[in-house]
Amino acid sequence: MPVRDESFTVAACVATHARAVPDRVAIDEITPSTGTTRSWTYGELWQRTQAIGAALEPVQPGPHGPMVALLLPNGADHIAAYLACQLIGATAVPISTQLTAPEIDFIVQDSGASLLLTAQAFFERTTSLEADVKIIDAATIDPIESDHAPPLAMAMGDAARNRLAVVAYTSGTTGFPKGVKVTNGDLLERAAQWGWTFGLTPSHVLSTPGPIFHMSYGGLSLANLIAGGYNRVLTEFDATFALTEYALHASWVFLVPSMTTMIHDAWLRQGQPPMERLDVVLSSGAPGPLALLDAAFDMFPAAAIMEAYGWTEGGWLTYERKDRAALVPHSVGWPMMRSEIDLRNEAGTSCAVGEPGEVVARPLTTFHGYLGRDDATSAATTADGFCRSGDVGIMLPDGRLTIVDRLNDMIISGGENVYCAEVERVLSEHPGIAQVAVFGLPDERWGERVTAAVVLADHDRDQVEITTEDLLTFARANLAGYKAPKQIHLVHELQRNSMGKVQKFALVKTFS
Repeated sequence: MPVRDESFTVAACVATHARAVPDRVAIDEITPSTGTTRSWTYGELWQRTQAIGAALEPVQPGPHGPMVALLLPNGADHIAAYLACQLIGATAVPISTQLTAPEIDFIVQDSGASLLLTAQAFFERTTSLEADVKIIDAATIDPIESDHAPPLAMAMGDAARNRLAVVAYTSGTTGFPKGVKVTNGDLLERAAQWGWTFGLTPSHVLSTPGPIFHMSYGGLSLANLIAGGYNRVLTEFDATFALTEYALHASWVFLVPSMTTMIHDAWLRQGQPPMERLDVVLSSGAPGPLALLDAAFDMFPAAAIMEAYGWTEGGWLTYERKDRAALVPHSVGWPMMRSEIDLRNEAGTSCAVGEPGEVVARPLTTFHGYLGRDDATSAATTADGFCRSGDVGIMLPDGRLTIVDRLNDMIISGGENVYCAEVERVLSEHPGIAQVAVFGLPDERWGERVTAAVVLADHDRDQVEITTEDLLTFARANLAGYKAPKQIHLVHELQRNSMGKVQKFALVKTFS
């Protein structure tokens, strides 16, 4: 199938590699629980991409164009599905495999996806969807002959660059997820920026221990393919297995702080020597405590330990290569190439050095807004075109950014963003709850743990029929595991200020 290299898609780059080096290994799909590995060459990956593309061709344009929802496990099929959507000119809508059926249904309906590509492991959560969507089991997609493959649907030039490649859903402070629009051009420009900044080259062996539905892991996997690199994808994260992986195989890895903590615990238990094969260890998701950075230096003495900061709307924005002899608490480094960072006070004016303010950014790639949410898009951008983060930071005299707090009510647990309003909305649906406030408490393993304070409805309080375990069970049934509170405290009232807002700092102080 002829493909023009100037078609501005990751799929076109992979097609080029499939022609030039069809026998080069692109992906090793590794299952830690069984120790099995399935290798995919560039030729095989492109054949699989074509087969999935042919199966997805019935996609019908919805209100936002042709959308394909992806609810898939980690592995080559997930990556091939991204490429297949580009192949046929559709937009991929990755869905977290940790979400419950109602949460999945919301994203499918909100995006207007007409197809849902999934796997048997998730059938139970897709059979009850109210969305009008055709469900395709990826395992039933058979290989096809190359002359039956769909032609590359991308237009050339700006039309291809500006076409939506991905709509990545991130929870919002209203309690409902919002779809961040990411174009083909964004994916390519971020890949170039990351390769330059983080030293990700075709000679590296990339490890992907985290979920590809995340824009970080998914984006790095696609960036690696653009360069013609080799990616070892773990179908599930296993800290003990990672010890062997990083001692013998991988040379470049991105880890959220909770993963580093679990790997360090396993490393100490096993009494294993330092893992000197890794060249680069990138951390993001939450600023790592100094003790965790020390642990990383102990485990990976030959690696460049890097910290990055950013968000789905703009990709990574700052970075820092850590110096063990001069670690700065909460520092996330300097602005990346062609990214502009500023701090703003409540009046919207720039803060002085050392003065706390909201972090705003003009990233390398334009923030194109939230799908169908002009109101939320306006609220997330400033009059002069900066994207608001909701994070409170301080700029140091040497130009480094430190993150000290958050304006928006968000918890980061194990690298996952958990918005309190969303959890509160779900818990409020329980008939025995009159009032609820959700907040984060410090946690050595996860960074923060989701915690709730609940005032029971009068009739339930008097009868004492509802226990915290009942409420925890309700939460787990209606929220992804990382969003569900780990603790629920029953209280008689929630302390509020004169404007009627719950004073969550008081709850944090009480229950810490």
